[in-house]
Amino acid sequence: MILHVAKQSLIHRRMSVFLMFLALFVSVSLLLSIEHIRKEAKSSFYRTVSGVDLIVGGRTGQINLLLSSVFRVGANANSVSWDSYQRIISHPQVEWAIPLTLGDSHKGFAVIGTTNDYFEYYRFGDKRPLDFQAGGKFQESALQGNTSTRGPTQKSTHSHAIATHFDAVLGADAAKQLNYKVGDKITISHGLGKVSFSHHAEHPFTVVGVLEYTGTPVDQALHVGLNAIESIHAKPKSSQSFPSLSRPSLKKAAELDEHEHEHEHENEEEDFHQHEPSHNTGHAIVIEDVNEKAYETVSEAAPVEPTQISAFMLGLKSRIAVLQVQRQVNQDKLEALSAIIPGLALAELWRLVGAVENVLRVISAAVLVASLLGLSTMLLASLRERKSEIRVFRVMGAKPSFVFWLLQLEALSIAFVACLASLLSVMGFILIGSDYLLSEYGLSISANILSLDTLWVICVVLLATFVITLLPSIGAYKNARSLN
Repeated sequence: MILHVAKQSLIHRRMSVFLMFLALFVSVSLLLSIEHIRKEAKSSFYRTVSGVDLIVGGRTGQINLLLSSVFRVGANANSVSWDSYQRIISHPQVEWAIPLTLGDSHKGFAVIGTTNDYFEYYRFGDKRPLDFQAGGKFQESALQGNTSTRGPTQKSTHSHAIATHFDAVLGADAAKQLNYKVGDKITISHGLGKVSFSHHAEHPFTVVGVLEYTGTPVDQALHVGLNAIESIHAKPKSSQSFPSLSRPSLKKAAELDEHEHEHEHENEEEDFHQHEPSHNTGHAIVIEDVNEKAYETVSEAAPVEPTQISAFMLGLKSRIAVLQVQRQVNQDKLEALSAIIPGLALAELWRLVGAVENVLRVISAAVLVASLLGLSTMLLASLRERKSEIRVFRVMGAKPSFVFWLLQLEALSIAFVACLASLLSVMGFILIGSDYLLSEYGLSISANILSLDTLWVICVVLLATFVITLLPSIGAYKNARSLN
């Protein structure tokens, strides 16, 4: 009976009920959205990089190495020598490695020197691989070998693929903001600032691929070949222009010139005009031979091998060996290095910046309390109008407690319907706008909003509604008792 009476009472005051429902709907939707986005943002933050067991860099703090290598924020002043990199990745427990060279930028976007192993082994989220929306990886030379993974009987060696072409693979957000596509030419600059006075204009890079959106710092980066980034920073040597013009070659030419000169003096009266052309011809042959050797040497020059890198990521064969390898790297006696576990470093970083989530919770809770106070005020204002209704209930034999629970049931019904509508609307909004949130704000949010946290939010809203409605319900109860 009380359910039917509550239903008819709500229909009778449908305009005021709709306003109460609308206020609760907005506040509960805001609370659910903030709570879900907070949880997803935290989860996405922890999954910025997944499947990476260790990140190794020059001796520095854990947060600094994480920020520079994963989030491209700041820079580690200490680098890793190429010899140490090759030595560490030859460890029997290392399955794959991704070298990273930082320090350059393009119009404010970080440039990362790496290899094609980056696109093969880098994972984010729930170990999702990097996909291309256009183009593909760097071009590779015949000198490259895919030996970054080893079988049980193979020797512990790693020969990482190093692109010999000036190719660039752009993150989705960088390509969108810069309006670049496959085939465009770009010039990178020295330094990490948006404004740079040192540009590598003599080595333009060609865009060969654009990655899909990931919702991670990968979207904001430009990736280039490791040896390409090394080539543009290599200092030119004067002796490399004509390497065949060495001292032995010049000495040989001088000896030939002296021999011809003596021969001319012996036959000066008879063959002077005959030998002079021969002398010039001999010089021409020597110079032509030197030029041919110089051209041949330059055309066969090997790719520039890196001397140092900023950091590198490691994937191990066994998760049990993570702490062992980390300790060995941190205690390395040949070079001062730091090895960090990404998951632990991300958790520590979140504790530093996670205070923002508490601010969002306080704001959404304040909006909810304001809406519930409005509901309570509206019920109090309607008590004077409902005195005749309460008198009829008493005449029909209803107890004062019936009036108390009637008001509580009305308020809880409005709150429950508002929670249900908010749940469906937030879920629908995420389904429709997930692609927009990912492309514009880098937020990868799951549409599965149903969870234990969501259930707790709804229970808190209903409990708060019950508490806030106690004041008008107790007033109605007292009015009913006074009509005895």
